[in-house]
Amino acid sequence: MKKVFLLLVFCSCCLWGFSQQESAIESELQAQMNRCKSEEMIDVNIIMKSQYDQMEMRLKSNVFKTKENKRAFVINELKRFSKESQSGIINELQSMEQGMQVKEINAHWIFNGINCKATVEAIEALASNPDILIIGYNRMQNLLPEGEKPTKDNPTKEMVYAITKLNVNDVWDLGFTGEGVIIAVIDTGVNYNHVDVADHMWEDPDFPYHGFDFINNDNNPMDDMGHGSHCAGTVAGDGTAGTQTGMAPDATIMAIKVLNSDGGGNVNAICSGVEFAVE
Repeated sequence: MKKVFLLLVFCSCCLWGFSQQESAIESELQAQMNRCKSEEMIDVNIIMKSQYDQMEMRLKSNVFKTKENKRAFVINELKRFSKESQSGIINELQSMEQGMQVKEINAHWIFNGINCKATVEAIEALASNPDILIIGYNRMQNLLPEGEKPTKDNPTKEMVYAITKLNVNDVWDLGFTGEGVIIAVIDTGVNYNHVDVADHMWEDPDFPYHGFDFINNDNNPMDDMGHGSHCAGTVAGDGTAGTQTGMAPDATIMAIKVLNSDGGGNVNAICSGVEFAVE
């Protein structure tokens, strides 16, 4: 389950700044609270003090011989652990929800945390709970460097040079083309109608558009910016349009939209996308 552990580390890195604070309320959130009216809702991430020990997980999962069984165990174990440790906070949040102080409660298991929107009063009350490590501001931030944003005036370059430079042809000749591998592109979405990837998109009857959009909370992760489609082409573009771009042209692409049309995203959207992909 190396990939799952890497995803856990990734999510932890997304949240590292929160854990550096002495107060349960992260400094950026406190500044936002100072600017808000009492009835306004603020988007927050609540990080639980209890986190699953990765070495313990590794030891427990090693008893399973197949990748599928290990994956199922890790997912179920993290869900069980998070549900148990979050139960008291969830009950408190649901009570606050009845009092119109909290809304849109979203529990995470990949890092044992909860996202919701809450009033200043609710946040201050939650901060005294001993089970909470930190409460952070779930702000939208630009996650794509300026040079990586394709525009009409400055289109993204083709990837033929990279394929040649890395001798990918030699790997293909050995029979490794990505066949049977599902790759989640967690980005601005994917233009799943593009001829270079259209026949390589992940299929599931519950998700007719090949993934999910965690920015707009719908099942249509169509790319409205371009970066995710470029990444999907780098992964599996098969040259139908005339240029071979994909490193693994027989791989399957799962489209996960966690960034908006400006390249902006937040911890809640990214972690939701990671959880969707792992499951």
